[in-house]
Amino acid sequence: MFRNSDSRKPLEDLEKAFDTSLEDGTWPGVVVAATNKSGSFYYAKAFGNDDGTSDGRPLAMSSIMTLASMSKLLTTIAALQLVEKRLVDLETDVSSLIPTLASQGILHGWDAAGQPRIQSRKNAINLRNLLTHTSGAGYNMSNPDLARFTAYEGRNINCGIDWVGQLVERLAGQTLETYMQRHIWEPLGIERMSFWPASISGGNRKVRISVRDEASGRFTVLKQLFLTEGVTDCFGGQGIYASVEEFLKVLHSILSDDGKLLMSKSIAMMFQSHLLPASRESLQQHVKKSDPESSFIGIFDNNRLYDWGLGGMLTVENEPSGRQKNTLFWSGKPNLFWFIDRESDLCGVLGTQFLPPGDRKVARMIEIFQKKIYEARRNL
Repeated sequence: MFRNSDSRKPLEDLEKAFDTSLEDGTWPGVVVAATNKSGSFYYAKAFGNDDGTSDGRPLAMSSIMTLASMSKLLTTIAALQLVEKRLVDLETDVSSLIPTLASQGILHGWDAAGQPRIQSRKNAINLRNLLTHTSGAGYNMSNPDLARFTAYEGRNINCGIDWVGQLVERLAGQTLETYMQRHIWEPLGIERMSFWPASISGGNRKVRISVRDEASGRFTVLKQLFLTEGVTDCFGGQGIYASVEEFLKVLHSILSDDGKLLMSKSIAMMFQSHLLPASRESLQQHVKKSDPESSFIGIFDNNRLYDWGLGGMLTVENEPSGRQKNTLFWSGKPNLFWFIDRESDLCGVLGTQFLPPGDRKVARMIEIFQKKIYEARRNL
């Protein structure tokens, strides 16, 4: 795995930092993995458990986690497969395929009586809008104002890729679970990934979501249902459960351009800019807020420029963290994080099940993970 001690030293530093993070109550536990195209560099390790107590369930590489928004990468891949089959393209108006979304108006504020002012949608909704969060469809749990943005006028994290999942189901004539099983998971030998964790071997023991009590520093297990728990539909933007080691297989396939999931031209599109100037400016203003969301998606300098590819956010310049220009990356609400850097020949994923997203201590650990993995890869 490692030819010399120069590669091992950064990983020893990483492990020391992560062991300390368990002792000081940063999080209950975490699982990390990274590799390059050839597999000559491969690192994977689990730390801690799922509630931070001596009775907690130990984490392992096979532990099943809520991927939350890391699901978006999988659904993007599914959609691009249908583009390759010419069942849809990035520019086609898809309103007729998802009429429930298409029939929704645009919220333009509230009148004096507190009633919403709704206007009819003017612009078409195409697949590129949905994949790049520029359709105007919003997550009201994070920002009710998202609904003010119509297509092409802004850009914020939204439920567009949940609708892409519906689009895939309509075009493929099967559930998103069935489609992904055949066209994504089976080609990569993935057995521990599903919208329904109970169907995964050992999935009924999925990692519990923990929350830190700021007053005592103790962890408590989240009692209420989280995200898509209890639903009966496949939510392509947030509904997949998997182990870190299985998710890494997806990242590796894209990094190595092995043809198992997508053609080379489709993979190349994933790493290209897809935002128009107005949407790019909207994204940049969002990043500059330095809010918790920026922390858990792995932005360590809020003054840097970013864009949006297909499947994740895109760097537009080389960064001190090690990330090179056109690195694709994204996250999941319980402080998960992934990246694919083709220039550096490296991909990696960090998985934890801890709230709130963007916790500053956790953000620091994400930064350490990325920097040490890059350092180890460079020293190989």
